[in-house]
Amino acid sequence: MAMKMKVTNYNEPTKQILAIPDHYVALGFKHNRAIQGSTGLAVEEGGRYIVKAGTVYPKNDATAIGVILNDYDVTDGDAMMAVVVHGFIKTAALPEVPSAAALGALNQITFVPLIALNMSFKPTLATAVNGDELDDIVGVASLSLVGATFRPEAADKANIATNWTITDTADADIDEITLSPDMKTATFKLKFASGKSAFKTGNLTVRPGANVISTGKTLGFGVKVFEVTAS
Repeated sequence: MAMKMKVTNYNEPTKQILAIPDHYVALGFKHNRAIQGSTGLAVEEGGRYIVKAGTVYPKNDATAIGVILNDYDVTDGDAMMAVVVHGFIKTAALPEVPSAAALGALNQITFVPLIALNMSFKPTLATAVNGDELDDIVGVASLSLVGATFRPEAADKANIATNWTITDTADADIDEITLSPDMKTATFKLKFASGKSAFKTGNLTVRPGANVISTGKTLGFGVKVFEVTAS
C-alpha cells in the first residue's frame, strides 16, 4: 500500500499581515478541502492548494466578516482557519485590496498603509506636435510610484477601464502597459485613437485605481503622461 506523507516545516517564516501583532481578535472558521473544480478561497501554488493570508473572508464584498490571518494548506483535507475580525492590518501585505463594500462591512478592522504614507507619482512625459505621426515621436510614457508599488493587475490591458481612469483629449490610445521588475513603474505604449492618423493638441492623463496599488490608496487627480502642443 502506498503511503502519502505531508511534511510541514514550522521553521519557515509566515507572512505577517498584522500591523500591531499583539492587538487583534480572531475567530475560527473551517475551509473545506480543495478539489479540482471546487477550490473555494484556495489558490494553486507549487502543486498545493493554499488559502492565502490576507484573503477577505468569506468574500471580498458586503458579506465580509474578517481577514484570514495565515496561509492554510487545504490540499489534503479541511483546515480550521483564524479569521481576524478586529485589529490593525497592513494593506500592502494583502493579496487583494478589499473592495469598498468589504471595507464598509469590516468596520472593526483598520487597514493601515504602513508603506507610502506620503505616496506620490513621478511621470515621464511623452510629447508631440499637432499633426505628428506616431513614428515621429517617442511613443511611450511612464508613471512611477514613490513609496508604493503597482499590483500585477495594473498591466491588465483587457480591464484598463476598471483599473485606470484615463482622460484623453489628444486622440491617443494606450496600446500596452508594462510594469518594471520592481513593480514601481508602469510604462504605456501609445498609438493613435481608432480611425485617427495623427494626434491633435491636447493631453492624456492617467490615474491608477486604488485596487492596482499596493497600499490600496491613490491620488484624487490624474497625472499627465502625454502632451500634444500646437504646431
